[in-house]
Amino acid sequence: MAAIGLERIRGGGAGALIPGADRLSWYFLRVSGVLLIGFALGHLFITHYINVPSETTFAWVANRWANPIWRAFDWVLLLSSLWHGLVGMRYSITDWVPKPNWRVAAFSLVFIVGILWTALGTITIFTFNEGEVASNNGPLSDEIWVSDLIGWSLFGVATAIYVGLVGLVVFVVRSLRQGRVPIYNGDVGQYAWALHRATGIGTVFFLLVHVLSIMLIGFGPEVYDHSVEFYALPYLLPMEVALVGAVVYHSLNGLRIMAIDFWTPGVRRQRQMLVGAVIATVLLTAPAAIIIVNHELF
Repeated sequence: MAAIGLERIRGGGAGALIPGADRLSWYFLRVSGVLLIGFALGHLFITHYINVPSETTFAWVANRWANPIWRAFDWVLLLSSLWHGLVGMRYSITDWVPKPNWRVAAFSLVFIVGILWTALGTITIFTFNEGEVASNNGPLSDEIWVSDLIGWSLFGVATAIYVGLVGLVVFVVRSLRQGRVPIYNGDVGQYAWALHRATGIGTVFFLLVHVLSIMLIGFGPEVYDHSVEFYALPYLLPMEVALVGAVVYHSLNGLRIMAIDFWTPGVRRQRQMLVGAVIATVLLTAPAAIIIVNHELF
């Protein structure tokens, strides 16, 4: 799975649009993955361990972006996480969209989304001016429905996650009772890959909504702070904890994949490294879960 050749087999015709796209994607995912170990986990530590999402208010963001270093940090985080996720989506598109024309359309849609969200995030980060925004009297400065729209979209993402998890558990239990192997007959590496893909896709969809949410900071304190209040709602708390677990697992398993790629004993020790990644994910996610639940419910 980790070798370039096998990645190409998985990719199939994914690189047909651009010669050498498979190899470029392979290297890009590893380089951006290394960046995200520091940037994504660092950001997660600040927003889910030191703070909680419902506390990342207008004043909090304004204070953060008063320092140009944090603006640059958030911009690099935006570019690396967004494009890491979208480039990774090409493998899922290749697997699940067999018709060439539909596949080209899906690749094109991913590219368009990447360009639009990059522009949107970049403009939001570098044009933000606290004084001007705080006194914003524009047409959407007091339109709370805009933040409601973004906030309720989080309910859609959360519901999809909950239904998917419940459906998966029901399917696995039913399969075991019938004496069938649930999902598929796969070795440890295949299950690790499936979980890596699932956590990646889930994180990408949350990221797209999150970028739109951050954009609301340009509409003024009231609109932005109202959108942040949604994170304190009990229904969304399991999703927030799941997001922490997804990012942590994806990061640790990404390190495992790179160890298999570039470290000679990596292939031999991939099972032990997966067990370590899963245990570390549980241990690192638990404190965030305790902090978030304790702050929002008690």
